[in-house]
Amino acid sequence: MKYSQTWNFVSHIASGGEAIPDNGLTPVWEPFLMMYNGYMICYYSDQRDWPAHGQKLDHQISYDLRNWAPPVDDVAYSNNTFRPGMTTVTHLPNGKYMMTYEFYGAPEIAFAVYYRQADDPTKFNEAEGQVLRASNTGNVPAGSPYIVWTPVGGPNGTIVVSSGCCSTAFINRGLAEEGSEWIEVNTTAPASYTRSELVMPDQDLVLLTGGGVLGGTDNSVTASTLNVG
Repeated sequence: MKYSQTWNFVSHIASGGEAIPDNGLTPVWEPFLMMYNGYMICYYSDQRDWPAHGQKLDHQISYDLRNWAPPVDDVAYSNNTFRPGMTTVTHLPNGKYMMTYEFYGAPEIAFAVYYRQADDPTKFNEAEGQVLRASNTGNVPAGSPYIVWTPVGGPNGTIVVSSGCCSTAFINRGLAEEGSEWIEVNTTAPASYTRSELVMPDQDLVLLTGGGVLGGTDNSVTASTLNVG
């Protein structure tokens, strides 16, 4: 059996306090990593800027995984009771990057799933947040979203968004551009906090994995696939 060691150091990015989602406390959490133009971006939720913000979304970048640039805001609302959280990002074929996040403070519903698009994934704070609403059901998903894009399903491929509220998923075949429709579709995966997504090698299938619900008394790890071809 061969063993190849590829990591022999700890990369320190950001530090915070106890992981409790109360305004005035200082945790950093919910990281998401992505490579872009030869450097690593680490997105995360940041409670350390109280009283200006209860929670905001930040990122830091590194060229060597040892040294990290200072935090940059991605979503930061002026109302300090608002709490955007749980960044995930995907790259679309039109060159844009798309972020999803949960938004406590949204007028539609607590922790409504919102999204932003930008040509540069380090400049989401310059983009306007938009709520995700399914045209076929009228539903707005809430909590712990995850986003991927797959090239199947049409000339623009398919954006797939999962959310912690629901067993269903939400797809868009129009690059989430103005006038394009979000469609809520059934899956065999139970609701989970938080369900991750992975486009499988044949690209028709998206793997949904989860570990149960927050506060659950009989949670289990599940994995199932959604065919979007």
